[in-house]
Amino acid sequence: MSERALTPGIPWLWRFGLIPEEYEPKQVILAAGLVTPAVIITVLFLFLPLFFVVLLSFTEKDSFFGQPVFTLANYSDILGRYFVNLMTTIQLAAEAAIVDLLFGFPFAYFLVKRVRYRDVVRAAMIFPMFGALYLAFGMRFLLLPGGPLTPLFQLLGLQGVQILYGHPSVVFAMSIFTFPFMVMNIGTALSNIDPALEEAATCLGAHPWQTFRYILLPLSRSGILAGLLMCFGWNLGAFVEPLILGTLKEQRVLAWTLYQRGVVQFDYGLSAAMGVVLLALAFSVTYFSLRYSRGALAA
Repeated sequence: MSERALTPGIPWLWRFGLIPEEYEPKQVILAAGLVTPAVIITVLFLFLPLFFVVLLSFTEKDSFFGQPVFTLANYSDILGRYFVNLMTTIQLAAEAAIVDLLFGFPFAYFLVKRVRYRDVVRAAMIFPMFGALYLAFGMRFLLLPGGPLTPLFQLLGLQGVQILYGHPSVVFAMSIFTFPFMVMNIGTALSNIDPALEEAATCLGAHPWQTFRYILLPLSRSGILAGLLMCFGWNLGAFVEPLILGTLKEQRVLAWTLYQRGVVQFDYGLSAAMGVVLLALAFSVTYFSLRYSRGALAA
């Protein structure tokens, strides 16, 4: 009788394809021992808190910590009185993703096709990801009256305060924060396009716009879609940019509303429901972005 058959509980791992066929029972036991601490930590500090957050979202206000009163009113409120907050969140995230696409595609193209020291540029692109707080305060400093951009605004006949506290500044700050994701996905797709296709189009008399429309755009479509989804999903949780750079209209995003209802008004049930909605949206968008990013890598 084989060693696999003599090892209790092991054969089903091969039967269901959970481990490679070439793994022997001793290797499986060793791998299980190495993975077990990570599994325990993941369950205790990720899945268990998520379970309690979902359970909390179905309770009324702070009753979860005493005598729980279960209700569906939190989710009905999100689809009712807080629906405008949800739409504001989705709108800002979508607009920021579109701005990333408009500036990210030409930037990624020149980075892949024209820039020699592209690794240095990629390293510099990491700076916006250090934190939205630094980015928002930096933009606020630039746009304040007397700031570095004041002479430019005076030349154009603009007032910095009008640009500072408004919809465009919030969208622009959000787009800067997620700009590296767009460039990364589009750049990966463009780098996998055979340069001979562009050369052949040029030899056949195609204009640059025709080359872009019929070759570059279709072959980089998976990277564009992955970048849009990734930027959109990341900006769903925007908190600092609307708070520092926006008006009351932009501050109605779910992340800021969640904080107010939970920390200020102690309505933990409603704030947890808002968190679950954001989590569901972000999870769905992340799933599709990863799916299409694999297509970009294989393009």
